[in-house]
Amino acid sequence: MAARGAARPGAGDPGVRDERKRERCERRTSGAWGCARHNEAWSRRSKMSGDRERDELRRANRATKKTDEPECDRSRHPTPSERASASDEPSGDVGCAIVCTRRRRVATILALPRRGPMRAPEHTTTLSGGQSGSAVPGPAHSNSHCSRCKAPSTLSKELGPMDTRTWERQPHRIRREPSGLGKTVGAVLRWESMRSLIAFLGAVAAASGVLVCSAAHAQRPTPSPQGSEEDPTRLPELSVTAPARLPGAPLPLSSVPATVNIVPGDRLRATGAVTLQEALTRLPGVTSNDQQGNSWQMDLSFRGFRSTSVTGESQGLSVFVDGVRVNEPTVEEVNFDLLPLDDIERLEVIRGPAALFGRNTLGGVVNIITRRGAPVYEVVPGVEGGSFGRQKYRLQVGGASAPFDYYVAGTFFREDGWRDVSESRVGKLFAKIGLKSGETDVTLSYQRAENRIEQPGSLPYSDLKRDRTLNYTGGDFFKPLVNLATLSLRQELGSDLALSLTGFGRWLDAEQFNVNQLGANARTFTGTTSAGGTAQVTHEASLLGRANRLVVGVDAAHHEARVRVFEETSGERELESLIGDNQTAVGLYLQDTLDVARNMLLAGDRLVATVAVRWDWLRHDIDDRSPPGDRPSAAGVSTFSRANPSIGFNYNLSPAFGLYFNYAEGFRAPAFLELTCAGPGAICPGLQAGVAPDPPLKAVSARNYEVGFRTRPTRWLDGELALFRADVSDDIFSISPNGTTGLFFQNVGDTRRQGVEISVDARAAQSLEARLSYTYTEATFQDDLVLATPRLTAGCAAPPCTQTVRAGNDLPLVPRHKLSASVDYRPTPWLTLWLSASYVASQRLRGDEENVERSLTDYVVLNAGLRTGWRGFSAFITVNNLLNNEYETFGTFAPNGKVAGAPVERFLTPAPPINVLAGASYRF
Repeated sequence: MAARGAARPGAGDPGVRDERKRERCERRTSGAWGCARHNEAWSRRSKMSGDRERDELRRANRATKKTDEPECDRSRHPTPSERASASDEPSGDVGCAIVCTRRRRVATILALPRRGPMRAPEHTTTLSGGQSGSAVPGPAHSNSHCSRCKAPSTLSKELGPMDTRTWERQPHRIRREPSGLGKTVGAVLRWESMRSLIAFLGAVAAASGVLVCSAAHAQRPTPSPQGSEEDPTRLPELSVTAPARLPGAPLPLSSVPATVNIVPGDRLRATGAVTLQEALTRLPGVTSNDQQGNSWQMDLSFRGFRSTSVTGESQGLSVFVDGVRVNEPTVEEVNFDLLPLDDIERLEVIRGPAALFGRNTLGGVVNIITRRGAPVYEVVPGVEGGSFGRQKYRLQVGGASAPFDYYVAGTFFREDGWRDVSESRVGKLFAKIGLKSGETDVTLSYQRAENRIEQPGSLPYSDLKRDRTLNYTGGDFFKPLVNLATLSLRQELGSDLALSLTGFGRWLDAEQFNVNQLGANARTFTGTTSAGGTAQVTHEASLLGRANRLVVGVDAAHHEARVRVFEETSGERELESLIGDNQTAVGLYLQDTLDVARNMLLAGDRLVATVAVRWDWLRHDIDDRSPPGDRPSAAGVSTFSRANPSIGFNYNLSPAFGLYFNYAEGFRAPAFLELTCAGPGAICPGLQAGVAPDPPLKAVSARNYEVGFRTRPTRWLDGELALFRADVSDDIFSISPNGTTGLFFQNVGDTRRQGVEISVDARAAQSLEARLSYTYTEATFQDDLVLATPRLTAGCAAPPCTQTVRAGNDLPLVPRHKLSASVDYRPTPWLTLWLSASYVASQRLRGDEENVERSLTDYVVLNAGLRTGWRGFSAFITVNNLLNNEYETFGTFAPNGKVAGAPVERFLTPAPPINVLAGASYRF
């Protein structure tokens, strides 16, 4: 070892001295400030030092025409002003400043001060399943970005389209980097997914043949306060990849012939919405109807199809949680109150039938991916409160200790409600443990929810005019308890093959009580046990010299459902029916995406073809153990099957403009209780029991056509346009001839949903953003038919009556127009103000399929709020229905049993008045 102070080899070489200074700087600051100087100065000193390795590397880059890879400047120590700006940080990284110079562009990346170690990105280029690797491989804390610039795709939001190197395949990463719009939006998601740990500012300057680099005086980006959420009301409409049933089959959005909305979980919660339905209504074309008078059980609709928690409603949408279908096996309803809103990592909305997701996706899919442990240990307590006695308490704990990660969260919500007897209690527990080792990724999650939701329901119009807070049937409630366990595995089997597996077990016990003013009250007990799984193989290879991605999968599930219905009169309980169903479902699917051609009509254009097919088989084995009565047994076996093809094309004129076309077919088999209540002679008291008619209901099928256009002409403007039509055969409707709890299901022939969706997102300045969307939906009957109705019609003095429906009549509860607009303004780095407005057009009431009665009145809702954050602290205030408008979102007809003679009236569900919700949390 050389003596202290002794001369060392090369000590006099200025290039070696600078290199050692840079290394000492990075070691001392742990990558805090990268040291940069002008590129010309570095080149001059490199020549003086005789750095042959660097010169050889440059020559190799020139030889392979990869000069677009930016080179980093010489390192420097932070200036005194820069040290002062970071001196308020107690410890840890303050980022790394890199100046990457490339021809005709200058980009500056500055990471913000942060307590503790740098966190790895949470979102990835693979947005297609519950587990995925980090967007940039390697440890969460690394100095490698000080000697080489980040992936060019991370700059695409600011720099626009650019040619980049093809990145090597990494675990949980697609082989070929997305290009154009997919790459641009992918950068946005990866940046936002850092959850305010890194703020990104790219400055682009064109100076004809001149490269300018000024790292010493580079402007630092406006910091985003830690713990805050950026743009709380923005729900992004584009994603780098398309959703998939399981991980392992990512596709860039430019290769997806469908409308896809991706909502990061942080932004979903940042809206201040109490329920998932409320948050999703901010997306283009999504509306909700409140049948039960409780926000936890609102319907969710888009493109004229519906998903609801109300037993007895026709369903047309499917909901998945980590690859597990959560539509109930009784009537395909979805209990939205059981879904883990606060534990969502990402939510995906796919419009139209989807072969990978299977049956009941007539109108689309809502696919939920839950959180997993963060790279850094964190504890986050939170509390919320507001109008109507709302209280919410939450605690989440997460972290990682390689190769394991873990996440546990508990939530309790209570609300007195704004109407009489409308209290809600919601308790949820969610836990997930994961293991990432090499090419293997495994997670095990558990969810438990136990709720009690009181249902004030709709009001007779005579009562509504007098007092909107009344409860017509005080005492109705829904009390579910669910347990769900999910095991997922993703295994890379080489460079071009991946296997994904998911298995689940689900147990639900629910009690429903319905007060009937005209007869006996009904109390229903439902118990379901479900188990199943999905296996999926993804193969990426070259076909005829073109990139090709093949996905093959199989899913199977078995459900056991038992329903007991009691009628209660004067305190006595009598068993009305006891029926069960052993239900088995199997699906096989295949999807192939081929990069057909490039540079066909224009330089840089690209044609992609997607072909898919799915075959579904479903078997009901219904068992009837009801007490002897007037009705024959409902026991029987029904089997349904169908193959559903789809084909689509994407023609991308450039990275900024793309067209697509898609044709797809969907399928929905009649559900358990639909089969047992399938005609006027099989009315279900209490919505549940009945008799299976002969023949049973027909399965529903849909043919969906969609043409769309996506564009990003400038870096501050995004736009999307979609034209759609869904022709549905043998559609199933629920009919309530008396307007009370008894109903039956019926095929109503052909129906059609068609329309247009338009959305525009403009960023006029760094602190100002505006969004505008408009949806036109025309949902109509296509056949003439006669339906039962509780509404009094010509020649009918008392229900049940009949109505004549003509082809072209509107379907009930589907507004033709929805217009939404919102503005976000950030006056300071730690404060965001937002304002949103929605207009929903008039809607036909249920029971008025004849279209002769007065419709629900159209309405406008204005919401506003603010969100603030500093370091680990964050808080928000949301004001809903700012103008305190009085409007209704649901309507039907029924006899008013509280008035002499029980006259038939319009029953309407009032929307809540102005209300305020505030909350705060702290991330330790």
